Amino acid sequence: MRTTRTTTLALAGLLIAATATGCGSAVTTSSAGTKANDFYAQIAGLPKDQQVAKAEEVARQEGNTLSLYTSMTSDVATPVTQAFEKKYGIKVNVFRGTSETVLQRTLQEVQAGKAGADALETNFAELMALADNKFLADFNGAALDKVDSTAKFPQWTATRLNVFQPAWNTDLIKPADEPHSWEDLALPKYKGKLTLEISDSDWYANVTKYWLDQGKSQAEVDSLWQGIAANSKVAKGHVTMMQFLSAGQSAMQAMNYTYITDHAIAAGAPVTHLPRSRVSKIPAFPRPNGVAMVKNAQRPASAWLFYHFMLTDGQKELVKLKLTPSTKVPGDKSLQGITLVPFDVEGLIKDAAYWDNKYDALLRSAGKSGK
Repeated sequence: MRTTRTTTLALAGLLIAATATGCGSAVTTSSAGTKANDFYAQIAGLPKDQQVAKAEEVARQEGNTLSLYTSMTSDVATPVTQAFEKKYGIKVNVFRGTSETVLQRTLQEVQAGKAGADALETNFAELMALADNKFLADFNGAALDKVDSTAKFPQWTATRLNVFQPAWNTDLIKPADEPHSWEDLALPKYKGKLTLEISDSDWYANVTKYWLDQGKSQAEVDSLWQGIAANSKVAKGHVTMMQFLSAGQSAMQAMNYTYITDHAIAAGAPVTHLPRSRVSKIPAFPRPNGVAMVKNAQRPASAWLFYHFMLTDGQKELVKLKLTPSTKVPGDKSLQGITLVPFDVEGLIKDAAYWDNKYDALLRSAGKSGK
């Protein structure tokens, strides 16, 4: 069974219910929780130009260590945490796993009355689940001033964006056959050339809503998806899919994250997500990953500094790694030739089961002949 946002949120619900009916009082009255709440209140009351210095002072008293739970891959987590350690002299202990694992471990530790993580950096769905149940702390530092309102959420902030675009092998898809819209993926010329990824229900939801918002009827939208599915085979894992695309074992991916395609290009692979003109007309949906502070953190000052870092110097580190930062950073070229349209965070959280079920049904029809 594939992992979906439905299973993620269902897991959160079960563990949250256990927390509320079991040892919830131990969580809210722990000495670590009191200490964290006191610090967050204190720093929120300071002038913003004094907050960083105060956080550094308290972090030294905490022992200059930080426990970070993240779904960043090791090639991202390692240079980012090393840059943070160099700047603040704070040793980072990293637990790295899938976003679902990060959520599960965080909730289980909250249930046990002892938060193991001080800070989190992971996917939007998991952060929304934690924030909705008041397990995260508010951040009001000056770093937020650089963040667009679309990247700010209650108790967490987007740090990086996974941008949705098709990708193709330039040896197998010539300029005359490049896609120029999501609708193009349903064209008969792509029969047998497309690949769909099994977990991309968020992409499916966003494209569907975009088409409907642009005036297409539900019947027209359904017909387009039937055409796309008929052209496609199904695979698992965006990185694995890119490896196959780079090797010429597949011709086109209906969607992959642009940073994965850009990494493959940098390694010399004959792939792209931009047409020959270098300007894509395909609306690009930016899915947010973000940073948060755990409400009952044992080292809240270090967590605050990491949050601040991820929205300031950490943004520059993300650009070095060819990722898409959530703020404007000099030298960032990750969005050149791309037009972003809004990503529906709230809708996906509210209707996760609906979109997962619809996408599963689409995948079951992949590769079958259309009308």
